[in-house]
Amino acid sequence: MVPKNEQDEAATEKILAELEVLRAEEGYKIAGLELERTKEVRDLRSIASPITGVVVDRFKSPGEFVEEQPVMKLAQIDPLHVEVIAPISYLGKIRAGMKATVFPEEPVGGRYKAEVKIVDSVVDAASGTFGIRLELPNPKHKVVAGLKCGIEFPIK
Repeated sequence: MVPKNEQDEAATEKILAELEVLRAEEGYKIAGLELERTKEVRDLRSIASPITGVVVDRFKSPGEFVEEQPVMKLAQIDPLHVEVIAPISYLGKIRAGMKATVFPEEPVGGRYKAEVKIVDSVVDAASGTFGIRLELPNPKHKVVAGLKCGIEFPIK
């Protein structure tokens, strides 16, 4: 047997505690939404490149208004693309998927394996040459982009 006023106080305290739990749950939800909003704002102000590369040129400084203008110029250095101008006598002997050995000029030097990716089907009539593109894996960035190279194809 508990007096009526103590029952009322206990019921009131129970209701207040339940309201406090609801308030805490709402606060938790609001904090989660605020976190999501902050992440979205951060993402709007961040720029991520679709490739891994090195910055070649920077067109904007931090804090500048960008809109749709380029911010920087990147160079992808893994894999490297090796552009070859070959004489017409090689036409038909080199196909996509073939392997070749690339010899970069000094100071890099060395021998590196590359794979033919594209063989132009149009010949430059004036020079009697055609283009070939090879892909050279460069995971440790040993080969510097932009070097002149010698190349050896396994053809007879």
